[in-house]
Parts: sequence; structure tokens; C-alpha cells
Amino acid sequence: MLSDLLALIPRRSLTPEEVRVAAGELLGTIVSDKTKAVFLLAWAQRGETAEELAACAEAFLPQAVDPRVRGSWNGQPLLDCCGTGGGGLNLVNISTGLMFLLAALGIPVVKHGNRGITKKSGSADVLEAMGIKIDLAPELLPDCLEKVGCAFLFAPTYHTSFAVIAPVRRALAAQGQRTVFNLLGPLLNPARPDSRLVGVFKRDYVPLYQSALEKMACPRFTVACGVDDESGVALGEASARGETLFGSTLRLPDGSPLTRLTQTPAPPIHEKLDSLLVRNADESASRLETIFSGQEQGLERDMLLLNAALASWTHGTAASLEEGLAQSTEALDSGRALERLKRYQEFSPS
Repeated sequence: MLSDLLALIPRRSLTPEEVRVAAGELLGTIVSDKTKAVFLLAWAQRGETAEELAACAEAFLPQAVDPRVRGSWNGQPLLDCCGTGGGGLNLVNISTGLMFLLAALGIPVVKHGNRGITKKSGSADVLEAMGIKIDLAPELLPDCLEKVGCAFLFAPTYHTSFAVIAPVRRALAAQGQRTVFNLLGPLLNPARPDSRLVGVFKRDYVPLYQSALEKMACPRFTVACGVDDESGVALGEASARGETLFGSTLRLPDGSPLTRLTQTPAPPIHEKLDSLLVRNADESASRLETIFSGQEQGLERDMLLLNAALASWTHGTAASLEEGLAQSTEALDSGRALERLKRYQEFSPS
């Protein structure tokens, strides 16, 4: 059947039923790895559509391990701050740092993530470097949310069925070739959070993920692609010194959709993009901890605060980006974000 679907890929998008069949065969043991690789390569080269991504996620999610929470928590939307990765920049793990800052705002965070594949420090890597156990047993996740305010969902712990396709993915990755699995991370959170901030590193991905999340009926989300003003490099986060392109279910006070934002820090920041780069997970962890402790006042702090403001606004905790920025700044400067990090370290030591 996968061979039959392969013939359709150059001609048209696959229907949801065809995607469901393909998903089943990709995670099965009957079809050869060679056929799976040829199929995934053809699909990536043609370009997956939003409809296909949504259908693929909906096919895989029922097979995930149950995290014991879904959609909301204690009357509030759960929030994920998971990016696509793949930009090739070894940046400080901003979205992982958001977990603790948002928890300090009372926003329940269920961050879905993995180890770094295209960067030296993935979300799992930096949490481990902070002394946090990344593969927390699913039955402990509700308790973690209750006591810490945030929880990390390590993708391999929840998507155990993906082990079958792992050799094919590794072989293609060694050739520099991505697959649909590289795009699915932000859509595969098994807690199905009702609120999501998705960072993407390609401008074309903004409408792609916006449409996919709409088709998955996610109630509140923002997809963001920031650009560093000086270098022109696209970031997988909202940019603290440059323009950010948005796709969102939310609206500005006048009812219009937010599509672009230019953040101009004051006082002007003279640091370059290179100041956000790290050599490994240990350095990223150290940099985040200096932000939480108040020792760092530079570009990475502004990046963290801007993205926290965007997440808070998306979640509905803040009525505007300006309010979200004020809330986030207070939570950081008061030490409450650092206190959440310490709670997680105590709850789940590595």
C-alpha cells in the first residue's frame, strides 16, 4: 500500500485516510526500511501540506502513552512552547527556559520535546544539564504539574511506537534529509494542550502550522518566526531585535489579526546574534540560570521576556503583549521563575 501511495505523492496531496494508512505502514514491520525511506524522501521533496501534517498527527496521537492530563488543568488551558527546531543555530534554549517563567505566572506548561538533533542543545539536553530527570514516568506528570507548575514530556517516553522508524530517520538524517517526523514535534504533544506557542525557523512555516493547528481544532495558538534585524537570520522564536511574523487564532484589541511585530528594545541593545549562541547544553543551562538569578541583563533575557509575553497573551493570562511583558518581567525579577526551576530540580532530580 505504501508503494501505491508513493505514486500519488508527486501528483496530489494525500487524503486523511491515505495519510492514516501511510502512518500505519511507516510504524509497522511489514514494509521494508528501503521502501519507507523512499516514501519519506518523496514526501519531503514534494512538501507536506497542512492537511497532511494534521492528519498525520491525528493518526499518531492515539498511539501515544497517556500523560494523564489533556487540554486543560484546574480550569486553565495547558500550554506547550515547542518549536520545530531545524534552524541549525545553536541558540540558548529560550523555549525551555519559558517553562519556569510561565509557571511563575500561574500558567500550567506541558512542554513536549526531545534531545537536540540539528542543534547541540535540545530541550531534553538542557533540562538534564540543569539536574532534571527528563524521562519522568507519565503517571507522575499530574503530580509534577501540581507541585512545580510545569512538566516536560520527553518524546521517546510517550511515542514508543516511533522506535520502528528510527533507523530510517537516522539514515536519512545522515544524508542531511529531513522527513515529516521533523515537522510533527509541535503537533504531537500527547496532552493535546489547548494553548500553544510554536516557534518556526522558516517564514513559510507560519501559515503551514497555522493551518495545521486550525485543522486540529487547537483553541488558542500563536506560530512565530522572528528575524534578527542585523544579520537577517531567521530564528525559531519571536525576535527581541527585529521583526517577527505571526500566525495566530488571536486578535488585537481592534479585532484585526496580529501578523507582524517589530520589537525595538529600549535602551538599544548592541549585542549581536552571536551572543545567543552556546557550545553545548551545559553552557545553555548556565546561561538560563544566570538570567533567572538576575545576573544577566542582555539579549537572551530580552528574548526570554518577549517570548514569555507572547505565550502569556496566547494563553489568555495577559490581555495584551504589553501586559504580558510587564507580568513576565515582574515574575523574573522577583525570583519566582528561579524558584520554579528549583522546585523541578527537587521534584525530579536527574
